[in-house]
Amino acid sequence: MNPVTIPPDMSVRRVILREHPVNELASSVRIDYERKFGQPPQEPGGWYHADDWHRVSYVIEMLRPGGRFLDVGCGAGQFLNMVARAGRFESVTGIDKARFKKYTEFEPDVSKSDGDIGSLQFDDDSFDVVTCMEVLEHVPDEVFLGGIEELRRVCRGQLIMSVPFCEPEPISRTHVRRFEVDDIRALFPDARLTLLDRPRMPWMVMEERFGATKGSWAAAAIRDDSDPRDATIARLRSEVEALRNRKSIRLANFVGRTVRGLENRIRG
Repeated sequence: MNPVTIPPDMSVRRVILREHPVNELASSVRIDYERKFGQPPQEPGGWYHADDWHRVSYVIEMLRPGGRFLDVGCGAGQFLNMVARAGRFESVTGIDKARFKKYTEFEPDVSKSDGDIGSLQFDDDSFDVVTCMEVLEHVPDEVFLGGIEELRRVCRGQLIMSVPFCEPEPISRTHVRRFEVDDIRALFPDARLTLLDRPRMPWMVMEERFGATKGSWAAAAIRDDSDPRDATIARLRSEVEALRNRKSIRLANFVGRTVRGLENRIRG
């Protein structure tokens, strides 16, 4: 493996993907799909490769339990079924612009509809947890930035996205963009980052939190024997972050950060 280079000033957790075990949830859903469609299936569309099962095993362990869950770009439904089978949410919803013949609902709490990331047909703050994995690299320019903001708009708690990172060129024929360090910085400045490292093309996972949960990262770092003023600082940071992420100003802040990031790249 030739690991990608992460700048020392960029906080990224690095996980060797194939050393992270495929958990029982992923294994059980994989067995169900292979039993129904064969291994390998006659038509590969929407099928998970071996690394994908390691990836979703890692991501599902990140999910915070809640009431409503949404997966944007749910493909053949493997991750949806995993989330429903875990029993952490009251409802599990998936949307996808494409229709995959192998899409299957093994669990009763799963529902899926046609939808486009550029215009999610849900109210603001509709979901406790939103995921969008291996989708953004396929999204055309005219809806790309708006699509990211749509994910943030419908999420009231935890948003998890993932993209191929530093993909070798020429990129896949189904991809319309690459993501490098400057792209991640400009597009996801407030995200907690995890690099799922693997040969040739690792994945970068971006986790954002909104509302009352936004400041929990700072609060979690406080020890029992810490100065009580630290707790006050963490609380104030949480309140500031909650204000910053009000829907009325989130888009303006996001556009401003993105433009500044792009300007810095051009000047550099």
